[in-house]
Amino acid sequence: MWKAKRKLLEVERVTSHSAGPSPFIAGRTPQNTAFSFTPAELYGAMAQCSSRAKMDQRAARAQVEFCRHLIAHHVDEKADRFAVLDSARDLKDYVAKAMTGLVGDGIAYLQMVRDGYRWIDHFERHTVIGKMPTRRSPDFIFSRSNDQYVALAESKATKGTSKAAFDKRVEDGYRGQVEPYLGHKIDAWVASHGFAVGSWMTSPTKAEVFLHHTAPPVSATPDDDGPSGPSDPSGVRFGNYCGVITLLFGPDVGEATRARLWRPSQQTFTTVEWLGRRWIVGEDLGADAVLFSLVGELVFRRTSFRSFNGMAIDLEIARRVFAFIEADAPDARMFEEIAEVPPELIELAREAGGALFPDGLAVLGRDVDLSRIEPGFILPGGQVFAQPAQKEKKIEVTETVAGSLVDRASDVEEVETSTEESRAMLHLTRE
Repeated sequence: MWKAKRKLLEVERVTSHSAGPSPFIAGRTPQNTAFSFTPAELYGAMAQCSSRAKMDQRAARAQVEFCRHLIAHHVDEKADRFAVLDSARDLKDYVAKAMTGLVGDGIAYLQMVRDGYRWIDHFERHTVIGKMPTRRSPDFIFSRSNDQYVALAESKATKGTSKAAFDKRVEDGYRGQVEPYLGHKIDAWVASHGFAVGSWMTSPTKAEVFLHHTAPPVSATPDDDGPSGPSDPSGVRFGNYCGVITLLFGPDVGEATRARLWRPSQQTFTTVEWLGRRWIVGEDLGADAVLFSLVGELVFRRTSFRSFNGMAIDLEIARRVFAFIEADAPDARMFEEIAEVPPELIELAREAGGALFPDGLAVLGRDVDLSRIEPGFILPGGQVFAQPAQKEKKIEVTETVAGSLVDRASDVEEVETSTEESRAMLHLTRE
């Protein structure tokens, strides 16, 4: 049973495809040809990919949890390389296909972020300007720092096809679902390049990745500035954080954020100290916790039962995102001002049994302590204002695994902060 061991996955084959002449198209060769990941990282990657799809997000979350448990039983803990065991062939066809497809999405996400991309959104969330070039479309849009253009990505996966046949399928994904949209205006952005990422998992001992991508211009030099023309990727980056908010607080809040009907400054959040930083913790909100104002704005409130879902976002990054959400005239440059997540912090999260991604989303690790809480007020982009400590009340932490962090208290009150630096601490904060 796969519980913690890092697994290695290598890119078996890279194929480039030249694109027609266009000032908006300029491919790039993938720099990442091998990467390792933990169960928590694959789980978080699958969640990242599913949280932005146009489907019932409660069902999407359940599917991710379902696949997470399946993968744990069909991946060996001891082997160094990632592979899906032949025991998965005993699953019902529809179960195996669902698991394989979602794992493939997670691997595609990990490949892209390890190659320098930071933000993701679903292609179907955006509108092609003018006539659709084809009825087919790619899965994802990826954006990276300091690049006004974006990359399209299509994910393919198999647990039964030969390498040769699967490579042709991945190539078809690139040519039929990615390439037709390159250089086209979609909302306010333009895709200058793209990828088809294939996860070949037929072998029970070693999975492999097949990549098809847009070739760099033949005349490209190190001094080339890349494509030219207007493109604003802020809609993709905003969509990324709508997905993050969906993972943290559920689809009602995520969709209200996308429609700009949620104001974080009206909310009270819970924060926890982990890895030397503070994080806003995700909570599974019941129907009775979500309210709508007379003007249609959403707000969620505290209830007597609180279920922490194991997801979190870096507090400093959240401040920047919340400022963008509430801005009267959002500036695309606000996302460029979000600090990069340090690689050493990502490594610390792995060692702690959790996961941390370039957009600031985290899967909390095993060492997070939810036994003490503290009130405080946080202004978007501003400083933290702590309230005077109030009387202490014990909270029974019934579960502290990354998938579900639950506390039960009939009437949770604010309590003073623990001074033990070695313990993670829980805080109630207002954003």
